[in-house]
Amino acid sequence: EVLSMLFSLLLAFSLSLDALGIGLSYGLRSIRFRPSALLLLTIEAFLMMELFLFAGRRLAAVFPAHSAERFSPMLLLFFGVWLCLQGMGQGKRKETSPLHSPSLCDKNASSLIEPREALLLGLLLSVDSFAIGLSAAAGGINVTLLPLFSALFQTFFLALGEKCGTRLSLSPAPKESLWSLLSGGILILLAVIQLLGKK
Repeated sequence: EVLSMLFSLLLAFSLSLDALGIGLSYGLRSIRFRPSALLLLTIEAFLMMELFLFAGRRLAAVFPAHSAERFSPMLLLFFGVWLCLQGMGQGKRKETSPLHSPSLCDKNASSLIEPREALLLGLLLSVDSFAIGLSAAAGGINVTLLPLFSALFQTFFLALGEKCGTRLSLSPAPKESLWSLLSGGILILLAVIQLLGKK
């Protein structure tokens, strides 16, 4: 139980690093969240992760147990590498769309994230959760608390990043690619630990 909780915490932490980077970018650009937008993001993150875990359990029921157990760390490893490559690509790419730079979700340039804009941001942040939730559940890992941890961490890091960014408003905005690289590195580490544990 303790190991399962620790694994869920590390997964949720890794998935939420992007939110910290986006929150910092918002704060540095004097963009704020409405409380209703943060609440909506929390609910959306929780429901999306629950959906991904459900899909992973259904997938595990279709394949033999040993296949699902091997599939889980390999998907984590693949997605970790993909995040690192995406982060390196972001460092060379101009910020042109919310998909490449979620901090551009302030569509109406009001410097205030409305609930409708929060929905878009939540969907973009949930893209990373898809592969993680799917692989964790398919691998038979007990991640019951992962939706709760993911929702709370994501919202906390967004709010924390915004506050810190506001205090550092005279500093240059950190590249969001940094958080993708760090997140990918943690996922690769978790995948390697899982693979070694199966030997």
